[in-house]
Amino acid sequence: MQIKIATLNEIDEIECLYQELFTEMAHLQPKYIKPAKQDVTFIQNTIDNKDSDILIADIDSRTVGFLLIQETTTPPYSCIVEHKYAFIVDIIVGSQYQNKGIGSTLLSEAKKWAKNRQLDYLELNVLTENMGAITLYEKQGFQDMTHTMRLELT
Repeated sequence: MQIKIATLNEIDEIECLYQELFTEMAHLQPKYIKPAKQDVTFIQNTIDNKDSDILIADIDSRTVGFLLIQETTTPPYSCIVEHKYAFIVDIIVGSQYQNKGIGSTLLSEAKKWAKNRQLDYLELNVLTENMGAITLYEKQGFQDMTHTMRLELT
């Protein structure tokens, strides 16, 4: 397996993996998420932006997973300590390649990406129902820092 930074040549494979990701998310939270295609312009802009990258996992010249990471800063509120950090927007490993260490390897590369940019920490969001991902993130050292809560009005 090889981890590399995506180029515009990998857009089709990234787009296919996004469909798999969105389908899985829709399965976990069908009331709020629906299967969809990712906007190709979003993928292109991410690849072209100097503050973001898509790290792809390649096996035999085939993209089997990716991690989208971007550099960001904390909001400018007087009560928040200012930090520059890396936010993991999306991570997906194709279903037939899961539980083979690919997600862990992508997260390790994300840590290197953030350290090379001298960022303070990594952050991500995960659906409460995605216990496999939560277990992976906890094994990698991620800790729960906030909770998003929702009250249904209907």
